[in-house]
Amino acid sequence: MKLEADPGKRRLTRDEVVELLQRPLAGIFSSLSEGGWIHSVLVHFLYTEGQVRFLAGDRDVKTRNVERTGQGTLCVEVTEGSTRSYVSVSGPVTVHRPPDAADLRALDKSYSRDDFADGWDDESFASAVMIVVSAERWIAWADWD
Repeated sequence: MKLEADPGKRRLTRDEVVELLQRPLAGIFSSLSEGGWIHSVLVHFLYTEGQVRFLAGDRDVKTRNVERTGQGTLCVEVTEGSTRSYVSVSGPVTVHRPPDAADLRALDKSYSRDDFADGWDDESFASAVMIVVSAERWIAWADWD
């Protein structure tokens, strides 16, 4: 059975996806809990070279989930005028310990913050990790009224 095209919806191009993911947006990161329910949380993230990166705590639920399953999904949405665009990326996840200093500075720059401008001490980040999602699967659409 062939589905009819929705005239009010179109796929985003790869360039549009990258542009959207490089904006300082909040994203919803989802992982699968040990009990089988979906755990979704708001994150500030970086997108670079096919990867989504965000800071987390070593013992956070999301960290434990991705260490167990090795998978995660990030979704972002933006509405401009009457057009809503959204991107969902899913794929394998790795946990980097400790977070890379360049990633921390890039997060600050992207979200107009200065949390890491003066550096940090190792003790402050002893329990911090950088979660990295390799964007293997994309769902990206724009629709309008």
